[in-house]
Amino acid sequence: MEAAAGWRCRPGGRLDMSHGFVRHIRRNQIARDAYERAVRQARGRARGRLTPTPTRPRRPDQQVYRPRRPGAAGGPGGDANPGPPAADTRGPRLFCLEYEGDDGHVTAVIVHQGDSAEEVTRRVCARSPLEPALRRALCQRVQDELSKRRGTG
Repeated sequence: MEAAAGWRCRPGGRLDMSHGFVRHIRRNQIARDAYERAVRQARGRARGRLTPTPTRPRRPDQQVYRPRRPGAAGGPGGDANPGPPAADTRGPRLFCLEYEGDDGHVTAVIVHQGDSAEEVTRRVCARSPLEPALRRALCQRVQDELSKRRGTG
């Protein structure tokens, strides 16, 4: 059994604690114990409040939908004029035209079935003035879109 002569063993089969690898393991164990102790103390400090806070709702108050009552004119939730909206006289909606000007301002106009291209162009120009060349180009584009959606194009 002379093969063990190169090995550094202690009598009784115990590990040699002076070995570098074992010292690293022991240092890691001590550091982990110190960290766990600090975390446990911090958690204990955070948990131990003298005055508990009142419970708060997790979400802010949500808006509640309240449907209109039929025949209620005026007041909250009712219309002052109980007739059909003015948009129904021009027919159903076809599309919403959005025009972005050079300043970045977006003008949105809803185009209905009965609208003409000139009328839509006038409504856009009332909100954001256009040069005559741009006005003609817009009128032509609106005319094309109207004919596509009406099925005449």
